[in-house]
Amino acid sequence: MTGCVIDGGDGAEGDSSGGQDETSTTGDATPADAGDETAGDETAGDETAVATDGDTDGETEGETEGDTEGVETETFRVTITNATRYLSTTVFNTPVGGKNPAPLVNVGDSYQATFYAVPGARLNFATMSAATNDWFFAPEGNGIALFDGDGNPNTGDITDQVDLWDAGTEEEDPATIATVKGGAEAGDPDDDDSVRVVMADVSGSLTADLAYEDGEFTLTLTREGEAILTPGLVMVHSADNPFFVEGDSDAGYGLELLAEAGNPMDLYNFFNEAGEDGAPLRLSSSLSPLSPGLVYTFPGGDGDPLFVQGEAAGKDSGVEELAEAGNNMVAYDFLTGAGYSAGLSENEGGVGAGGALTFTVEAEPGDNLGFATMFVQSNDWFLSFNNDGIPLWDEDGNPIDSQDVSVEAYLFDAGTEADEAIGFGPNQAPRQPDADAGEPDEDTTIRRVTEIDDVQFGKGLIESGPGVVALHDARGGYNLVTVEVERVTE
Repeated sequence: MTGCVIDGGDGAEGDSSGGQDETSTTGDATPADAGDETAGDETAGDETAVATDGDTDGETEGETEGDTEGVETETFRVTITNATRYLSTTVFNTPVGGKNPAPLVNVGDSYQATFYAVPGARLNFATMSAATNDWFFAPEGNGIALFDGDGNPNTGDITDQVDLWDAGTEEEDPATIATVKGGAEAGDPDDDDSVRVVMADVSGSLTADLAYEDGEFTLTLTREGEAILTPGLVMVHSADNPFFVEGDSDAGYGLELLAEAGNPMDLYNFFNEAGEDGAPLRLSSSLSPLSPGLVYTFPGGDGDPLFVQGEAAGKDSGVEELAEAGNNMVAYDFLTGAGYSAGLSENEGGVGAGGALTFTVEAEPGDNLGFATMFVQSNDWFLSFNNDGIPLWDEDGNPIDSQDVSVEAYLFDAGTEADEAIGFGPNQAPRQPDADAGEPDEDTTIRRVTEIDDVQFGKGLIESGPGVVALHDARGGYNLVTVEVERVTE
């Protein structure tokens, strides 16, 4: 069980997204405090590095062994994006102390919603102001940070981070407001269809409070004035603008029904829709950085030179070091030493949600593409293509110009270390006490990860027989990445 430092790396906003502290249930905001030893005695040095990857300028080895003069190679750019977005949803519809779903009809009445979260996650919610045509209370589009930069939960009064919004879906008319008989089904389209702020100070209408205990948050919304609050939806996410974009028209996810009729179910059903295989289409399984990783090419038909699904990881292949510690150098040296072209990430470290790993790699006609990057909040999981890789030349012998190959990516268990709950295992790289922590896996074969127990966000068991990781895959899955390949031209 080789181990080393794992730094979660920067996401789209420089957030490492998802590490936990060993001393608390949710833990630290980043996994950078796990020590400073790297696998194979590589030294992390820079705090932004995920297992020192040495040469990070994206240069690749030369042509494969046996090349003859005159063979024209092509350069390809590979972008692997950590596409984690929506993490969990919770409907609130029953007043505190009540037995049935109902609006908050009395001043002082409250709704409560409980949910799990880890550092890097943000909060959005929406509840209708009932005596209107399409007004609702919600935080700004990017949401409210649930943890501070040190990994401590943000708690207390958050009312000043909530606004009153106009959904832009129905013209304001007292005769067709939701509290008038038939009003929820009536009304003309709004001349201004943009989602916009009606009022920034909502303290006269409601108060919003966050409490936290043992990894679980409780949001309490209390009616303070004339505005009647309706059932609504809580979203925990790592994406910008999960419900709406200020200044744009309604995205059609279900906000219209909530804002006009106080019904959150269209929104809930949109985010919880399942794919063809029963796994989520939009909800991500977990929140984890991806390690710097590597890409490589090999002759089509030869099979992936780094690993074989159904077999144990090769002793010197570097799969163990990459999958347990994010150390890509052993695999890089293994591949280039065998004559394969390989490229290291141009990033200085790993990436959190919204961030992207970028690579360049040389390929010869007929070559296929492979990649590997660690799923950091695990013991020994990594993302990769199937063993055939992705053809970089089409059937007519032409190099591909640009292609989204996300649906060919899967989540693998390296079979080198026993698994623990994602983001909480004491022997996972961000938290392990030493480089050799962790028990051996009883199953030493490399295989697809077919189910994940979501402890981070409380969704329970997510099953995906194929181990699908790509966002927007029709099968549904874990919804973690997008992978794009583009030919580099002069």
